Amino acid sequence: MFFSIGLDAQSNFAHCYKLANFCISTDAGWEIQDVNHCTVVYKGYAEQFDLATNLKQIVSQNTPEFLGNFCALVLDHQINQLHIKTDRYRSFPIYIHAGHSITNLEPSVTTAWTDSMVAVMPDLTVRQTQFDVIGPIDTSSLDWESALDLVHTRLCQRTQDFLSHNRRPIRVFLSGGVDSLLVYSYLQKFTRDYQLLNNLHIDFDHFWLKNSSTLRQNWAYQQIHHWTTPCVLTSGCPGDEFMLRSPSTVGLFAQAQGKDLLDLLAKETWQDCLMKHYFGLPKNREILMKTNAVTQLSTEKFYRYLSNTVVNDWQHWHLGNTLTWTPLRDLEIFKTLLRLPFDLALPQILNADFSRALIERNAPGLTELMSPRKNTGNTMANLADLLTAT
Repeated sequence: MFFSIGLDAQSNFAHCYKLANFCISTDAGWEIQDVNHCTVVYKGYAEQFDLATNLKQIVSQNTPEFLGNFCALVLDHQINQLHIKTDRYRSFPIYIHAGHSITNLEPSVTTAWTDSMVAVMPDLTVRQTQFDVIGPIDTSSLDWESALDLVHTRLCQRTQDFLSHNRRPIRVFLSGGVDSLLVYSYLQKFTRDYQLLNNLHIDFDHFWLKNSSTLRQNWAYQQIHHWTTPCVLTSGCPGDEFMLRSPSTVGLFAQAQGKDLLDLLAKETWQDCLMKHYFGLPKNREILMKTNAVTQLSTEKFYRYLSNTVVNDWQHWHLGNTLTWTPLRDLEIFKTLLRLPFDLALPQILNADFSRALIERNAPGLTELMSPRKNTGNTMANLADLLTAT
């Protein structure tokens, strides 16, 4: 779902849509449609409805409200402005190269964060309007089962909504990680209409060949699958962030409770936990050791700070005709996990026990396919029997 808005077509993109004086360069998979007094170039999926037949709802929304993973570039002919409209938890950055281009491919010193709605003027100047992407913060505590029920219900609904409108073949790649397995468990709960992959796959197309080194600067595109024919790839991204296992948030979460995760990891209880090696990497130890005055804020303001960190972590958005289904990108899930008392949250932070419990609700025994260590050793070893049998 890559684009560049400028005055001229960009040769490293596969397609160009000329709208008034704007040139919108894109990768494959975008479509174009006139809606009332607007022309819309769009890509992706909405969960609550079919995107192509409900663009009026996207065009008319004042603030992003719909779930999914989509982008609509809306030229309003009456005022000659181009608006970038997305799902609520926009999955990609918007880089503003002043007077030259607005894109989500090449970084710039100016970034429109997820809480920014962007309008582009004919001279490529930009107007940003902020909205509250985080929403209400509930600081009351939840017990383990209540939190499980809330997140389970949320993911069930999102999965059912997605499946009710998806018309593309679904492909599943299991990495051995907990997040890809969690997403798979919800897919498997509601359908068997998918292909379980036993290989890595990437088709070359114009955009990939022109931009592969740039794309790989985002780690999530170092291990992406890509087909030139329309399909959906399930994705566990950004699971660490939204499931309360990212060093950038859990270190502070622990510090706010007067705890040190590195000290806890040294205890015998956690010697064999999922995240021990990963959190022990030098770059992650450094993050976990950092202190920040935000831990002294009120609980509401502190949780808002953590939520803002998470929602601006962009990982998977669509590539060419391969759409990525990313149901874990959901702040309501993250905010629910923040409501666990620290002693209940800790098993999720260090060992993904909350995620494991969700998987077991959907498919008992499926967690046996998980790698015992995040990103360490033969992470796909436990998948051998499953994947060689397909």
